[in-house]
Amino acid sequence: MNILTAHGIHLQMHVSIHQIAETPVVLNRSRPVVLWEVESRTLVFISDLDFPLLPEIRLCFDIACEGKPICRTYGKLLWKEDSLSDARLYGVLLDPDQHGEVNMAKQITRTVMGGRVRLQNYEHYTDFLDNKGSGQIFDVFT
Repeated sequence: MNILTAHGIHLQMHVSIHQIAETPVVLNRSRPVVLWEVESRTLVFISDLDFPLLPEIRLCFDIACEGKPICRTYGKLLWKEDSLSDARLYGVLLDPDQHGEVNMAKQITRTVMGGRVRLQNYEHYTDFLDNKGSGQIFDVFT
């Protein structure tokens, strides 16, 4: 998810309990959480909620950017890390979509950035040195 933070894009995420064992849960309530990291098959979030680490619990994640919904995905908790404050860090294994694919980072990036991500070209350091007149170059080795 580094590419989105590098471009100053802030994502909002809400979590809700979707299913416990084989029983769907209809609460019509969700809770905002902090999306910490998104990988192709996993995500990490921070919350003050205290979810138990049970394989029967399936969570729903709604991700938005500037108030516009981007995607909805589901997953199960893999791990939980407590902290000294009330916040907890959770790792989630995401469910594959109907095509059997999971790549949340790519899906979010393409949705937010509008297709392909623009590559940034950087000037070579010698181009910088060639544009300076004499006496304007600072030698870091002296």
